[in-house]
Amino acid sequence: MNVESVFKFIENYGNKLERYRARYLFQGARDNEVPLNYLRKLQNQDGGFPHNLEFGKPSSVNETSGILSLVAELNLGESDVCRNIGNYLFQVQNPNGSWNENPEISQFNPPRWDSPDSIDTKMWMTGDIIFHLVQLSYAESQHVKQACEFLLKHIDEKGKVEGPQIATWIAMAIYGMLEGSESLYVRKALDLVEGWLDEEREDASFLCWYLECLSYAGVPKEHALVQRCLRKLKTLQDNDGGWKSTDGARYNVSTTINALKLLKHYEEW
Repeated sequence: MNVESVFKFIENYGNKLERYRARYLFQGARDNEVPLNYLRKLQNQDGGFPHNLEFGKPSSVNETSGILSLVAELNLGESDVCRNIGNYLFQVQNPNGSWNENPEISQFNPPRWDSPDSIDTKMWMTGDIIFHLVQLSYAESQHVKQACEFLLKHIDEKGKVEGPQIATWIAMAIYGMLEGSESLYVRKALDLVEGWLDEEREDASFLCWYLECLSYAGVPKEHALVQRCLRKLKTLQDNDGGWKSTDGARYNVSTTINALKLLKHYEEW
């Protein structure tokens, strides 16, 4: 793999925040005010982030969860941006502990996986937010505990979470973080997802997501499932150095950074 071509792709096509993210992750460069100033200008008054990250649009729970992931990755958990995100997410959390997309974004015809009031959206989104909050040391928060109770009620005896398959992958990561890699749920989920991998389309975004979940679940690099994901991911690199996202060109640079980050984590470059 030509790593230099990956960096060139990120510099050529990434926005200011994406370029900073790459320098932070791969070169150790750090200046908290660069990402914080960028995010403060975009963050809505309610603490959420707008649909499609377009200034002035209503807050989207999906976009806000994505920024929470970035905040955790860039070690900005003590920032005002992170506190405001937390306030927003706890304010819009459902009484049963779950999260769903903001109904206001229905006017923008969101994709099916981000459709407000869809059980599929609710399941993967709740897991995703729990995952990021646990990363940020909110595991003992009542909000997280309540969300975990909701998630548990929607897991069957085989370990499958109701809704899309990615919800089971995310739950595997959550239980790995909370209970360790030998958790009964992690073992059950591994048996399930191993059988699903061959059914999945060749999608770099999801392969990165799978590898991240496996990493946080404590599954070692030597595990056959990790190796299969890594092999698949490597084959999807384009000639220009980047990885494409099936969700559109807007996500190509982010997907490329994710791919390189995971390949570096698993010592593949």
